[in-house]
Amino acid sequence: MGGLAPLLASLLAVDMRATLRRTRRTALFSAIAGLFLLTAYGAGVAAITVWLSTQMSMVAALGLVAIFALTIALILIAVLMMKNRADERRRREASAGNRTLMITAAFSALPFLMKSRPLMAAALTGGAALLALRLLGGSSDDPVPPAE
Repeated sequence: MGGLAPLLASLLAVDMRATLRRTRRTALFSAIAGLFLLTAYGAGVAAITVWLSTQMSMVAALGLVAIFALTIALILIAVLMMKNRADERRRREASAGNRTLMITAAFSALPFLMKSRPLMAAALTGGAALLALRLLGGSSDDPVPPAE
């Protein structure tokens, strides 16, 4: 109880109303700022289009702005796909490392399991169940379910 009392005291000292008020205020001001940012973006695109229309025809200016926006969108999508692929590769590598660590831990615990008959029986039963699950296709490392 000695370690729990200071934690409870600090939790009770936090003014929840002030935190809620601050969070609401931040959300409201962020939404208003976002609205003005979108307005500025739209006005900027319109200004560039109008300026380009003085240099070339209106259709060409609109087409150029559209092509520019499409190019930026495709670049952003490509970057996002590369980042997702890198994250997935990192997750798979971490999973493989965890699997190796679990296998090592299982082999290091093997002498203890061999000394105790109930533990050895439980380990054999669990291993057989895991093997049957893998053979029947109940568990897979692939996060995408097979298509039917």
